[in-house]
Amino acid sequence: MKILIAQADADPDRFEVNLSPKIYCCEDVRGVRRLYADLLDLPHGRLSIAGLLRRQAELLLQAHRSADGAVAPIIRSWHPRLVGCSVDQVFASELSLQDMLETVAREHGFSQWAQVDALGDDRTDPIFESAVDAVLAGDTETLGGLIRQSPALAAQRSSYGHRSTLLHYVAANGVETYRQVVPMNLAEVTRILLGAGADADATADMYGGGCTALMLLRSSAHPKQAGLVERVAELLEDASLA
Repeated sequence: MKILIAQADADPDRFEVNLSPKIYCCEDVRGVRRLYADLLDLPHGRLSIAGLLRRQAELLLQAHRSADGAVAPIIRSWHPRLVGCSVDQVFASELSLQDMLETVAREHGFSQWAQVDALGDDRTDPIFESAVDAVLAGDTETLGGLIRQSPALAAQRSSYGHRSTLLHYVAANGVETYRQVVPMNLAEVTRILLGAGADADATADMYGGGCTALMLLRSSAHPKQAGLVERVAELLEDASLA
């Protein structure tokens, strides 16, 4: 299952995914998803991790050279030298493919491209990645089915450098930019993961490490804009105290 975002007429910042519950997706993330549209259609595991991230870097370089504004949020967030710079500075900078490789490596939780390159032909786990898709789509039926089929999914970690669990993805923070979307039934998704044994105190390695889902949720703009932080935070806090 892939996340397919179609604009809802009533609200330009809220979307429907596969006719399932509405999804909040900001303009920046929407732009990145447009850049990566062909890659997002590929089956999980079709490309190696290094191959997939290299292709993303090539698309970012192409977008930068054509002054496509969709590239700016990724560079401003993850480029080693341009974090926090202005959009004008992004497009005034001479950037190479190596710049983009380092950027996408950091976006995926690796400290540098050499770590990605060292993975060789390693690929992501298609079942885990499909579960991430289900989390982000708010597809509780598919998510529940995957967990029943593979109970270890609740504790499994991403193959990317941030090593997120499924629960970390509910925060839409510190993970792949194109995946920073929020299903409006986020609380229900969170309940399913916690009920399946997801550890609310598990930490992931973005932003220097030690990040729980609750920490990421509290500092994430996306769930806040969707109006879902308090509802989900209460579930995570209760699970942590249990």
